[in-house]
Amino acid sequence: MSAEHRAAPPTAARIPRCAPGARGYDVGQVDALLGAVQEALDGSGPEARTAALLSTHVRSAVFTAAGGGYRPEAVDEILDAAEDALAAAEREQVLRTRGPAAWQEHVAALTEVVRGRIERPRTQRFRRPSRSRARGYSAAHVDVLCERLGARLEGSAPLEPAELRRAVLPPAHGELSYEEQQVDAFLDRSVQLLLALR
Repeated sequence: MSAEHRAAPPTAARIPRCAPGARGYDVGQVDALLGAVQEALDGSGPEARTAALLSTHVRSAVFTAAGGGYRPEAVDEILDAAEDALAAAEREQVLRTRGPAAWQEHVAALTEVVRGRIERPRTQRFRRPSRSRARGYSAAHVDVLCERLGARLEGSAPLEPAELRRAVLPPAHGELSYEEQQVDAFLDRSVQLLLALR
């Protein structure tokens, strides 16, 4: 196992908690996910490391709010590292079991999906919300993020996965907005691509 995979997330005892009256992430739920991450990374072989939990599962994790729970910002930072480590393990598994050509095909397919979206004209990259009064993400802000991602893929500007994970997209309505679910799915795929390109 590489040093990158051995760098496990901190133990639950080291995650700071909110004050008793403040709400944070549910302790039991976070502990369960971190336990699954540790098990996946400490498995006896590449299949064991990635079968139980995938990097995409970590990125999509949602926790219940609970009084005195873990501080969200601390947990989010740990989960970023966990996702990175799992993604590296997944890459290692594909290279070992299927070879470099299969990995390159995977990266090429991800790149095609992401490029296909960011190469569309501004204000036309994603669907509008289905109802005229429904709230979506500001199309202008999403378009700027897409252009930054395009620059990263061209090698002309840096962009880290954490910047996409933490992106704050202001709300908007009608023709000024994009549907949130479609943008979220695209950002997930984009994070997956940036991790694959490392």
